[in-house]
Amino acid sequence: MECPYLEGGNKASYCNASFTLMVPSMDEKTTYCDTEEHYRCPMLLSHVLRGGDTGVASNIN
Repeated sequence: MECPYLEGGNKASYCNASFTLMVPSMDEKTTYCDTEEHYRCPMLLSHVLRGGDTGVASNIN
């Protein structure tokens, strides 16, 4: 299973989970992007945390 945030380009794949659309290194790609371990990727985790405020926390009070 490949990470859904990895987009293929002509020469390199870039990560849509990053702010800067960084290109993962070969080690990162082998460890995270091309395996089911993509949910452990620091870029994906930071993406989820950035978008995690959906107003749920404000409804707790």
